[in-house]
Amino acid sequence: MMKRQHSFAQRATIPRRGPRGSGHAHIRCSRAMLPPASRAVLFAAVLSVLLLAGSLLAPSAQAAESFVFEGRGNGHGTGMSQWGAWQGAREGYSFAQILAFYYPGTALGPTTTPDAVLQVRISSTPWTSNTTSFSRVVLQPTVSPATLVTDPVGEEWDIPPGTALTVVNSGGKVQVTAGDDDLGTYNHVELQPGGFGASEGRVEVQLTTSGGNCIDSREYWGAIRVQYGDGPGEVWVYNRVAVEKYVRSIAEVDYDWAVSGSPFYAPEAVKAQAVAARSYALAKNGTLADNWADQCYRGYTFEARYPGIAQAAENTAGLVLTHAGLPITAFFSGHSGGYTTDSAWSGAKPPYIVAKADPWSLEAPPTGVHRGPGWAWTYTISAESLSAEVNGSLRDTSGNRVDVGTITQVAVASRDTADAGSHARTLTITGEKGTATVSVGSVRSLIGTSNLPSTLIVSINGDVGVGTADPGTGTDPGTDPGTGTDPGTDPGTDPGPDPGTDPGDPTLPPGEFYDVGSGHMYHDQITRVVAAGLMSGYGNDLFMPLASITRCQFAKIAVNLHNIMHPTDLIEVTNVTARPFEDVAVDSKTTGDASDWIAAAKKAGLVLGVTSTTFSPYTEIRRDQMATMMCRALGWEDEAAALPAGTPGFSDVPPGSAHWANATYIRQQEIILGYLDPSDPSTTVLRVDEEIKRHHVAVILCRVLDLVQ
Repeated sequence: MMKRQHSFAQRATIPRRGPRGSGHAHIRCSRAMLPPASRAVLFAAVLSVLLLAGSLLAPSAQAAESFVFEGRGNGHGTGMSQWGAWQGAREGYSFAQILAFYYPGTALGPTTTPDAVLQVRISSTPWTSNTTSFSRVVLQPTVSPATLVTDPVGEEWDIPPGTALTVVNSGGKVQVTAGDDDLGTYNHVELQPGGFGASEGRVEVQLTTSGGNCIDSREYWGAIRVQYGDGPGEVWVYNRVAVEKYVRSIAEVDYDWAVSGSPFYAPEAVKAQAVAARSYALAKNGTLADNWADQCYRGYTFEARYPGIAQAAENTAGLVLTHAGLPITAFFSGHSGGYTTDSAWSGAKPPYIVAKADPWSLEAPPTGVHRGPGWAWTYTISAESLSAEVNGSLRDTSGNRVDVGTITQVAVASRDTADAGSHARTLTITGEKGTATVSVGSVRSLIGTSNLPSTLIVSINGDVGVGTADPGTGTDPGTDPGTGTDPGTDPGTDPGPDPGTDPGDPTLPPGEFYDVGSGHMYHDQITRVVAAGLMSGYGNDLFMPLASITRCQFAKIAVNLHNIMHPTDLIEVTNVTARPFEDVAVDSKTTGDASDWIAAAKKAGLVLGVTSTTFSPYTEIRRDQMATMMCRALGWEDEAAALPAGTPGFSDVPPGSAHWANATYIRQQEIILGYLDPSDPSTTVLRVDEEIKRHHVAVILCRVLDLVQ
């Protein structure tokens, strides 16, 4: 089929406003002293003496009414310390020397993929939020004409500069209009700017969040793609941009570091950040977030306002850090606290992730800026509040729930190294009912990173604790070996044992997965249902949030859901020797295989089969089927059956359907909300034929837990 070309007259442009910058008061003159390696030894020795002196003056162990945590640093402390890099640059070190100090064993050189194009998911305000769902997007070419490419039709539209295109979700697709002209409805559209050199085009983007907030417009190099989102009326926005254009717009350092004449001017630190950002982006497989989940990326509007950052990218164009010939994941944080850490790393850490003294960071930022040299902080919490936070919510280093009663003592149990000035790795928590050892990272996540800005805890109630190194491998020893609560293993035909049951080597904290980072839209819901024992991940520490759920898998979820809701009427799972359905294979040597869970669900009346003799265990579960299984598991069948005729439900689960009453009751309880019907906005549809993804099931299960709790 031939593609058609369409043209439209130019419309009025959308006004642009740039982001606000930041400034600081004054600067203390830096001192060029010993090189980092020599100063590291000196600072470590001085710190150890001072901290030891403090520990000798510490009060004897007794029940405390409150706990005062004193520490240094801001952020995870892995890799490059940004304020440390600033101090190194102010002392005359080059960006190459700074990078060599923070990423030992790496090589600095040209990338083998200089023309790489990255995909970045756009959020509303990358510098403060991770909102990525929008109800309305306005795109407008600037400088040069652009081409609007559509899918699946394959039409291409010529869009002159200044022409505003409005994109919204219309019935699960994206609808594009240019003024009064309707350009059609598609799966996704991509606006690709034209031009070269000085006339290279860009795209101006104005976003309206799903909550109705209109965000100031900003421009981007490269193409902008808009596709429909998961929720009703949602659209998602992506920027496909060349790596060098991307690095020019990275907003990860204080902007005045790149402003000549500023008292904070440190161009070598900005260059080091540019190389780290380029290396990180090229090392990551898949879509980048434009916010703290990956790197703060603000587009051309930011570059135009702060040309010094773009200049640093240009001065280091193509340069990356590599290890074993590949770009490294160049982690960085705001401030190391005077010591980098390797205990924040999950899994087998690469050799360039190290724990070592960082004397530069002990001298930065200047006095009067932020929290001054070393970024010192203090946090106080009462014993009562800490006990309430910890008990039942935290897991110890063996994966068990902590329940020590009222907490009387907290002490640093181990650190990254034998140096008492290094990051704390584990804490010993003592209460009226016993003692537990927990990872510092888990405590920080529980209490909040704004309260504990880093894991470099200098002392607790004046006690430094121990300064010996943990003999572990750098992974969190408190990893949950897996609960085996995810129904089934392979969405294909293998009914074998559930994933997550191999204790193996601990790699991630309980409830965390490599493919569900802290910035994931449904991170908290997934963590919660895993903690509740309703779902778990796969054996390779993946949750696979976008995978579908099979009937076999949801049968197991239904059994677990029933047992949570009815602890005095538990459904017992036993090793069966006879097939519960003709198409469900039996493994008589294994207790807890697919046949055992399906048999238990059938015996309890939670599942009936697609026929009296078949179950279709590895078929994706329909949404109306899921609603019925949930009603049965929750014991709501009688209430559902008593619904009066005419009760508003889902228009695609009509009265007379075997699932109408259950689906309608589930909707009445606001467990499954559905979507507005595009053909009749006054009604709601369930989209019964669409697959339901694992992260959506996690959200639905959380709504059930909300009712219970």
